Amino acid sequence: MKPSMGWSMALIALWLGGCASVSTDPRAGGLAGGIKGLSTGAYDARIQEREDRLAVLRQVQAELETERGDLETTKAKRKQQVAAERARVRRMNRDIAALNQRVNSLSAAANRNDQRVQTLRIRVAQLQNQSARLQSDLDALEGSGIGDSEADLRRAQLEQQRASLQAEYDLLNRMALDLAR
Repeated sequence: MKPSMGWSMALIALWLGGCASVSTDPRAGGLAGGIKGLSTGAYDARIQEREDRLAVLRQVQAELETERGDLETTKAKRKQQVAAERARVRRMNRDIAALNQRVNSLSAAANRNDQRVQTLRIRVAQLQNQSARLQSDLDALEGSGIGDSEADLRRAQLEQQRASLQAEYDLLNRMALDLAR
């Protein structure tokens, strides 16, 4: 009887030794892995680790949603600014066209071709070209991304150019009024 008892003990030792190398992953360990995972607390540890990772991912997702909302708000503001700038450029283009008509009528009414009228015509044509370029640049700017510091800088430069063109228009308008007197 002793040999069979030794044999049983060897089998139990072998089985227990085999359990030590059994995975606690329920998909890979089988029944022995399941027993080992439950008895060692490995399942609970895996569940806790996954819950912790899920909590971190949810927090990151919430932060990204907040950032996306902020970016959408910024994008909407930038879009409004570009639209307002476009409206100002369109008004300026209408004013330039009216100034051009006044210069033409001034030249025809006075029936003179003096140097001042020619200079005024040239400057009005230059102003129209610059205004067209500004409108084109604003059109290109509208397709830019959100939160882009280069686009913000370009928009500020275009606003500055429009203000400069507006000042030149005002000067040319005064010159045309002076010539009409």
